[in-house]
Amino acid sequence: MKQPQTVNTSGDPSPRTLRVLLLLGHLLLIACLLTWLVCYLTLGAPYEHNWWIIVSAIFFGRAAAVGSGLEMGFSPIFLFFQTAFADLLVTFYVYPIFVRGYHHLTRVPYIGGYLDNLHQVALSYESTMKPYGIVGLMLFVIFPFWSTGALVGAILGFLIGLPVVTTLVSVTVGNLIAIGAWVWLYNWLQDWNRGVAVVVLVLIFAVAITGVVVGIRNKRRQKRNAAKNIDRTVADAEPSRRSTGGTVEDDFIDAPVSMDKTLVDTEL
Repeated sequence: MKQPQTVNTSGDPSPRTLRVLLLLGHLLLIACLLTWLVCYLTLGAPYEHNWWIIVSAIFFGRAAAVGSGLEMGFSPIFLFFQTAFADLLVTFYVYPIFVRGYHHLTRVPYIGGYLDNLHQVALSYESTMKPYGIVGLMLFVIFPFWSTGALVGAILGFLIGLPVVTTLVSVTVGNLIAIGAWVWLYNWLQDWNRGVAVVVLVLIFAVAITGVVVGIRNKRRQKRNAAKNIDRTVADAEPSRRSTGGTVEDDFIDAPVSMDKTLVDTEL
């Protein structure tokens, strides 16, 4: 089993701050549900389907949420705020969980894999973005590259040691600018050529789905490679163990003990 990883940075927020962020997440969730209920009861189509904006923003990204929402007939202003709420909702929930319990939750099926993927994506940008601090983090969230949204930006800010308030303000401002740009761009495309706007929307969804599929395949490949490395280690250790009178199983019995000692020494 993959051992938990510990993330320690100078920007560690206090437990109280993490509780406040979770509370804000609860409030945003309630606000989103109430918005959907009011729209469903009073406004009708397409606003009764505003749940789709939240779902598409979470799973496919802000560009997909804006494009599909405008195609469904939502107003640009409504789309702007709903997409921003969706990104903030996920950030306020996942960021405290990542900071407080990442090294424990990596053991949990599905959740652990999701958090580990977020960690790996953020780490891949850490060395590039760290010298630029707040401005770099804001630009990171604004630019429409794969995996550069509000959530990954918040985790990246934590990893490079920015204070939590600075991180969330930078990420929120950058995300609002990005959403506003997408709303303006897609609205302009619709006015100019609706056919082109539909093609752009299809391409956005195709890129998002491809990214998800590639991520899943890479994760499975990593698991297979890890299993092969374990088998290779066992095969290489067997001859030497036979010559010393031990067994390969002894190594695996001793391994957790040595790893626990290492973790204790690191914490001390």
